[in-house]
Amino acid sequence: MRILTIGNSKNIEILTNFLAQNKDFLVFTTLENTEANATGIRPENIDELRDFALANEINLTIAAGDTLPDIDYLTVFGENNLAILTPDREALKIASSKAFGKKFIYKNKIQTPRFAFFEKPNLAIEHIKTAQYPIIIKPDGHSDTETAYIAETFSAAKKQAEKLFQRGNSKVLTEEYIYGKEASIYVLSDGFKPIILGSCANFQNEISILNPSFLDKNLEEKIYNEIIFPTISGLAREEAEYTGVLGFDVIITPKKEVYLIEYNSFFKDIDCEIILKGNAENWAKLFMDAIIGTLQDNFETPFSIKKEDEYFGAFRLDNEIISDSAKTLRALKNKLFAEGLDENMFSEAEKIWRL
Repeated sequence: MRILTIGNSKNIEILTNFLAQNKDFLVFTTLENTEANATGIRPENIDELRDFALANEINLTIAAGDTLPDIDYLTVFGENNLAILTPDREALKIASSKAFGKKFIYKNKIQTPRFAFFEKPNLAIEHIKTAQYPIIIKPDGHSDTETAYIAETFSAAKKQAEKLFQRGNSKVLTEEYIYGKEASIYVLSDGFKPIILGSCANFQNEISILNPSFLDKNLEEKIYNEIIFPTISGLAREEAEYTGVLGFDVIITPKKEVYLIEYNSFFKDIDCEIILKGNAENWAKLFMDAIIGTLQDNFETPFSIKKEDEYFGAFRLDNEIISDSAKTLRALKNKLFAEGLDENMFSEAEKIWRL
């Protein structure tokens, strides 16, 4: 199979290298310095990429990353009968803009923390004067350098909101702080029936453990019925079917209440490799099933994807993602510690995950 990956983000690099390890695949990419064949074409040069895919008889293209909201890969490749895994641009808005996503969540009656958006600093500051603390401050768009900030006091919240506006953010979000375990659940959707690929316990976007024990079958079903399926069906009702990978960032409280925080249009970089390695399925076939709408034919339930019988974990070290696996959680921890994971940070994460 001939595969083309489009994007310039770390998660596309991880996906590209993962696919390139399969001897049955000939993989091309817009990225330099990977294990695949570099095209020399930038992700935004869509006509050149289309021509490249046609000339090289590409069977499957995967486009993901920050360029997605601005480029209509789906239409251009689809008009030329080229199979591409990428969301509809209208559907993608729920992930590219937190404001759009939050409005969609509210409209579809999915539980989420109380929130407000502001386009002017003075209005944001007036709001947080009377807020209950701690409070979350975050920008409207996704960014590697500007993430959610937990403010314990008014002065800290004011300083963070002003900083975000000064850095050119057109909108700033304030959000109620919910205490609990953070997790990211990933699905693959053909636009109508999503299947769960896996879940990751996250800590400060620095440590990730695949399929943590606190996400049992009952919680997984609750998240699917109350959050995942309402999202996919809500988009389908608006004729904006979501085809591809979609991530759901959730908070699970000690009382097992689940709050949807936001959406992600692909795997987070720290989760990407452990999700890919943690499933025993053929990923190229999975992606093709999503494109042609045959997921329902191959999976009896949304939870029937085959999982590897190991523990997988990843952590960030000097801007690199280090991952490993083991037969037991203890063995995995020891391997990650040996590779540079901070033991105190992991201990702090475990305290939260074991609420």
